[in-house]
Amino acid sequence: MNYATAFLGFLGLTTAIALPASSDDSGRTLPPNWSFGISALSGPGCPDQGKESSAVRTTRLTFGKNTVDASEIYYWFIAYPWMRVDLAQGHDHTWCQVTIAYKEFADTNKKVEGGDYKLRLHKNGTRGIVTYGLEEGVKSYWDFAYQVSDGKELTDTIEIDGPTASGQYAQELSSNNTGITKPIPLSKCGSGEFTFRTELWAFGKKGQKGIVASEYSTTEQDGTQYYGAQQGFNHDWEKCE
Repeated sequence: MNYATAFLGFLGLTTAIALPASSDDSGRTLPPNWSFGISALSGPGCPDQGKESSAVRTTRLTFGKNTVDASEIYYWFIAYPWMRVDLAQGHDHTWCQVTIAYKEFADTNKKVEGGDYKLRLHKNGTRGIVTYGLEEGVKSYWDFAYQVSDGKELTDTIEIDGPTASGQYAQELSSNNTGITKPIPLSKCGSGEFTFRTELWAFGKKGQKGIVASEYSTTEQDGTQYYGAQQGFNHDWEKCE
């Protein structure tokens, strides 16, 4: 599959603006433009509450990507710098609940709010970008429980089984039910909100190596800063009648 990617800033960005639809997109099902923003956060996996900072990496939207071969697969990624576990250190579980505000626009310049499409979640599951190192017998589960305004919910899981290691650089992984579960639409056309709870676990014997985290940098001035384990939530649209 061919993907087009829109990268966002590395630090403190809580709102993501989509690339506007081009003139040759007339056969695709998508609004002229749209945006995602973090409207609420809670939990030990996001203690910064999404506050923007020029010095510290925060819980934030990072980048979006989509296919360009008419398969209509879209992802937006969120980075959680505090979303990490270390079994040997006794830190085997963390979580964050995030609410995303979605806005649809009727024009490519984002001046007029639209209401001609209904956002759908999850058609192609969830993706994660993490670093990891697990010895034999250790397992990690990364759960993503989606909730939309009418009470519907479903949970994706990314499972990592030891022995395995990503090496220095983060790897992109897919949830175990990708492509199986039907998409969940928001309750109404146009703009809206949805919530998901992200939980990361490590299971094994006391003292075993079981680390799931993200790439990081260390400087004398800022200390160690984690880029953030990234969750990629999948979405697409259906045309409203």
